[in-house]
Amino acid sequence: MSDAFSISLADLRHQEGSRLDFQRSIPAPDTFATALVRTVDTIEVEGALQSVSEGVLVTATIDFDTVAECARCLIDVEHSGQSDVTELYFYQNRAQALLESGDDEVEEAPLIVNDAIDIEALLRDTIVSQMPFVPLCREDCPGLCAGCGERLADLPEDHEHVDTSSDMSPLDELRAKLVAEEQGE
Repeated sequence: MSDAFSISLADLRHQEGSRLDFQRSIPAPDTFATALVRTVDTIEVEGALQSVSEGVLVTATIDFDTVAECARCLIDVEHSGQSDVTELYFYQNRAQALLESGDDEVEEAPLIVNDAIDIEALLRDTIVSQMPFVPLCREDCPGLCAGCGERLADLPEDHEHVDTSSDMSPLDELRAKLVAEEQGE
């Protein structure tokens, strides 16, 4: 458990209803990313911990910044996001009792370990799930010019290239020469 994501519960009373506010600035880790989008700078987390019978309920607001590469024109696109999260962290003995009673869902639930909780998975799952699968700088991004590779949005409307793909005579001559050499002519 990284210290940046670890929240000590030492100051939270174990009496139901007890509450403790918290605030964190966490450097954006490299693991909070997809193939085209990554988090940058810091992740700001502000919330509250509340004692409940099963463990500790975490409610928080997450503020984060991402940088993506536009899938069409390849420029960087910056985005700021915010999300509210709620997660119940179980006391280990309470989770075990629920498992023994047949509640299989608690098997995947986060646990309180050494009187602390780890919010890394909660933040990662929340932030990464909000990242676009195909990031675009704008919905109507025209992409890149197939001829010169420049961004079409930056080029004048009359931009064009002379199509030389039909003039294959130099290649045809080279191929005929290579074939003749192979056949010993």
